[in-house]
Amino acid sequence: MNVEEPNSPSSETKPARVEDILLARLQNEKPISKQLPPSKLAIVLLVIAGLSFLFYLISHKEDKFAENPHKKENDTQVSDSAQMYSKRLALQSTLDSLVRVLGSNPADDQAHLGLANVYYEMEFWQKAKPEYEYYLARHEDDVDARVDYAFTLAQASGDFKASVRQINKALSYQPEHLNALFNGGLLSIRANLDNKKLAIAQAQSYFTRALAAAKKQGNTKMAEQIGQIVERLNAPAEEEK
Repeated sequence: MNVEEPNSPSSETKPARVEDILLARLQNEKPISKQLPPSKLAIVLLVIAGLSFLFYLISHKEDKFAENPHKKENDTQVSDSAQMYSKRLALQSTLDSLVRVLGSNPADDQAHLGLANVYYEMEFWQKAKPEYEYYLARHEDDVDARVDYAFTLAQASGDFKASVRQINKALSYQPEHLNALFNGGLLSIRANLDNKKLAIAQAQSYFTRALAAAKKQGNTKMAEQIGQIVERLNAPAEEEK
């Protein structure tokens, strides 16, 4: 996320979010950011791989591996840790600046939001959570902030059902918010791992609405990816017939 110094001329502009950048990059061919994965294909594969894992958890299928199944995961974790360390170093000066601003003006709502977004990017979920809560108590209709809060809440507390409620509240303000609908699909699967039928039904609802929103907004690339997800969610129901 590109966060500006609080005293810069454009400091009132909201920081860009990872999800917004993801959606924009799936829609066009702009150069990638240095802090993001190196290709659109990589992001798509990560999304599909993440969904595959969620579907695996739902179905509880047992797979046998010829090699250590944790080796690639461990290698990825090491790489991710190095990237996160680098990102945190890059964001530290912005974090310090925002803390100083709040030290002199604790009621600066935009500074609280900026701090929440920086903590979000640094994956300091426990620190991001109260900052979003402070801001949303004063700007409850900020859908982008609430969607970020929903994901933060899931990471900080593991309460995925509460996260889904936040997504639904965001959608009450903006029913066709593509990012909220997409995240709602993902979070609803995780919130209902103990009930496969409910998990699939709720996810289908969110992703079907997300597909319609993507098509309406002319976001054809995102629509294609969501369409694949919808097909996969529909597959179990078709197999049972």
